[in-house]
Amino acid sequence: MSRNAACDRLDLAEWQRGDARNPAAIFTARPAWSLAWAETFPECEPWPVHCKLKDGQDVIIPLLRTKGRMGWRFCYGLPWSEPTMFLSPDGGEVDREAARRAYGAMIQTCCDVMELTPWPLGNMRDLALHARAAHGEISVIDLAQGNDAALARMDGKARRMAGQAFRRGVTCARADGPDALASYYDMLEASARRWGLKRPTISKELLSNVFARAGADAEIWFAYFEDKPIAGGAVLYGSEELYFWSAAMYGEFGTLRPSNALNVALIRHACDRGMRWYNLSSSSGITGVERFKDGLGAERVRYTTYRSAKAPYAVYNAMRSVFSRARQA
Repeated sequence: MSRNAACDRLDLAEWQRGDARNPAAIFTARPAWSLAWAETFPECEPWPVHCKLKDGQDVIIPLLRTKGRMGWRFCYGLPWSEPTMFLSPDGGEVDREAARRAYGAMIQTCCDVMELTPWPLGNMRDLALHARAAHGEISVIDLAQGNDAALARMDGKARRMAGQAFRRGVTCARADGPDALASYYDMLEASARRWGLKRPTISKELLSNVFARAGADAEIWFAYFEDKPIAGGAVLYGSEELYFWSAAMYGEFGTLRPSNALNVALIRHACDRGMRWYNLSSSSGITGVERFKDGLGAERVRYTTYRSAKAPYAVYNAMRSVFSRARQA
C-alpha cells in the first residue's frame, strides 16, 4: 500500500451505475469502451481503479489490464494511446496533484507496468510525471461559442467545398440499425485497400462490440449521393466530446467532397447535442489528413503518453534484451 493512497479495483457494476448518473467527458473513459475491448480481445480485462488518497479524495481511473509472461501485470489507459481520465465520483476531473498521487499509487499497488494517456483537453495535459513520455497530436475543434463560430473558423476553401457538395446533391444523416454497421464496414474495407492496407485498423468485431455496448452514445453517419452512402464515420460521445473515431469514403466519389459536407453536418449535430469539443483524433503524421483537418478549423493539441515500470520488471526486461542480442550475435 502506498503511503499516499490505497488503490483497489472498482467493482464493474458500481462503475457502470456511476457512469449512468454522471458520464465521463470522453467516451474512452466510460465502461462501454473498456467492456467492448475486453469482449473483442480476451487477454484484456476492464480494470477501473479506485484510489483513496491520504487526504480523503477519491480518484477513479478507467484502465485495461493484461497479464504477460511470468505473471507480469500490464495496465493501459488506454490502447492505441486513447486517453483516459482521473475522475472524481461525480464524473468530473480531479485536480493535477490528486492525479499525480493516484498515478504513483497505482504503479506501486496495481500493476508492474503502467502506460497511460491523460485526456489532453482537460486539466491533465501535462502531468510532468517521473516516467518515460512519448508525445503525439490530435486535431480538435472548440465548440464553446456555438455552431456559427465553429464553422466561421473553417478555411474558406474547405467551406466552399462543403457548400459545393450540398449544392450537387450530397446529403448527410445518421444511419441506424445493423445494416448501417455492415454498410459502414464495407466502406471502411474499401478505404483501407485504397490506402494500401490489407484490412482496416478497426476490426468488425470491435466496431460491433463498441456499438452494442454504447447504445445512443455511438452513431454511424453517412454522406449520401443519389440515396447511396459514399462517405461515412463512426462517432462516440462522452458528456463533453464528440469523438470522430473512424472515417471512410469510396474514393471514386472524392470529387463530390462528401467528407467536407459530413464534417459540417457533424459539427452542427455536436453543437445541438451540447458538446464542447469535436475531436478529430490523430492524423498519424499523414500530411494530407492533417491539412484536411486544419482546413476544418481544427487546432492541433499535444498529448502525452506516460510509461512506468517497477524495478523488478525493468531488470527482467533488460536481461531479456541482453540475452536476445547474445543469441543474434
